[in-house]
Amino acid sequence: MEKRGFRVHLTNVQGLGGIQLVKSLLAAMDGRPGVELREAYLPAAGELADFQSRSRVARLVHYRRGLPNGLSRILECLVLSRSFDGDTPLLVLGDLPLRCEGKQILFLQNRFLLDGDSSSTLLFLLKTLVSRVIFALNKRRAAYFIVQTELMKSALLKKYSLHAAQVGVIGQPPPDWLLASGLRRAAASARRGGALNLMYPADGYPHKNHKLLSRINSADSGDWKIAKLTLTVAAKHNPNPALPWLECVGVQSTAEVLRRYATTDGLVFLSKKESYGLPLVEAMWIGLPIVCADLPYARILCGDGAIYFDPDDVKSLRRAINVLHDRLDSGWWPDWSRQLAAVPKSWDDVASSVLTAMFR
Repeated sequence: MEKRGFRVHLTNVQGLGGIQLVKSLLAAMDGRPGVELREAYLPAAGELADFQSRSRVARLVHYRRGLPNGLSRILECLVLSRSFDGDTPLLVLGDLPLRCEGKQILFLQNRFLLDGDSSSTLLFLLKTLVSRVIFALNKRRAAYFIVQTELMKSALLKKYSLHAAQVGVIGQPPPDWLLASGLRRAAASARRGGALNLMYPADGYPHKNHKLLSRINSADSGDWKIAKLTLTVAAKHNPNPALPWLECVGVQSTAEVLRRYATTDGLVFLSKKESYGLPLVEAMWIGLPIVCADLPYARILCGDGAIYFDPDDVKSLRRAINVLHDRLDSGWWPDWSRQLAAVPKSWDDVASSVLTAMFR
């Protein structure tokens, strides 16, 4: 029986969450029975550039940008897209539809294509505006759109006047490296009455809301029940260097992230805008307590299991952390089984859903 061929386009996948999603998804799709990867358009550098297919027929094309990324991206989507024409379905993992011929399925993760963020820089807002124009111009080229939550689907339908049948929701489990680790937490680290060891794994983008920490008065740092709050941003981007318990460690290897997950007392998540919220899924999968912004994306994933705070109010954040501290001292530990029932159990499940959408 002849295998059904497909292609993937991921020349512009950026951000830690996006890269982890693509690596796990490609590993699950590549080499599945009945299908085969025919072409993969890859970035010229970075983790995804090293992708190696198990398919003997796959052609791996590294897309090199000779111009600044923004300008190159415009040309790729509007002028040079005919190089991605094909007679097999093309899964586009870069948020923007391409002006090419053939069946195209777009996996959309970029929340900023749907609504704005007043905390962003003028340059970022301009780039977002250009991206929205490209999306609107090219949307008819995509046969189907995949998003990760019903919230994203609703926003996409409203923003670009699509039909509900054109958009599917496919969530995701934690990345492969975390699933393979088998890490589970059923209780807090050995402590009672002491301050908390917390972490916030996020890039330094404005919407990640690190600036909330800059509003903490260093003179009041002792009033916070925190021994250490670890941020995965470089030390030079420390939002409040005067806080003695704020530690900035930069981008971490998966082994180091696992080590920190194994010892932390909980996840703090300050972000004001997410398409999904992968660190929340990771924390629930492990079994960690979560203190996060009281926003729809978090409520959808965490339900009533998280401790919420107002993402614009530093006093609200302190109250939430105090609640976590007191709960842990009373012997409490979260049970995420109900929330995890809505999360795919494996990347094989995700790959099956994506391939079904591609060949629908």
